[in-house]
Amino acid sequence: MTKLIHVQENEPFPNNPLPVLHYPKAVSGLTGSPDAAQNVLDFFEKNGYTNGWIDGIFSYHHFHANTHEALACVSGEAMVQLGGPDSETYLFQKGDVLLLPAGTAHKRVDATEDFRIIGAYSDGMDPDMQKGEAEDYEKIKQRIADVPVPKTDPVEGTDGAVSKHWIEQNVEQ
Repeated sequence: MTKLIHVQENEPFPNNPLPVLHYPKAVSGLTGSPDAAQNVLDFFEKNGYTNGWIDGIFSYHHFHANTHEALACVSGEAMVQLGGPDSETYLFQKGDVLLLPAGTAHKRVDATEDFRIIGAYSDGMDPDMQKGEAEDYEKIKQRIADVPVPKTDPVEGTDGAVSKHWIEQNVEQ
């Protein structure tokens, strides 16, 4: 079951009116082998999320104004803060997937030694790096608003939570 995390604007971190989608244990079946990272990269690619990488989450607040980002934890666990300073932290553990809408600030607060994630972007976009230091905050907010909702969900393909919680929400607005 997909959990929704609503993150409020927290200037200079715009965040997004679309909720973060948290898929607990969604890729657990792919993380049990030595090829876990590649298995998840392939899984994301099959669902339209490419330009993938293997690493961790930065220990400073940052966001991407030009793309949505899928993250899958393939080992360990971390406390991740979503939304900028003074925002809530969430446990992100092996097998979990997060889909961060463009503009959502995120930061690793704490992690186990073996914490490792896979990241990928809708339609293979090259993410920009924003640290809340942009001179024209309104332009950044417009760039985020202009990012199209993906056609597919990183976990469930065409009939997933993106369709239910992002596309339907956009139609209602």
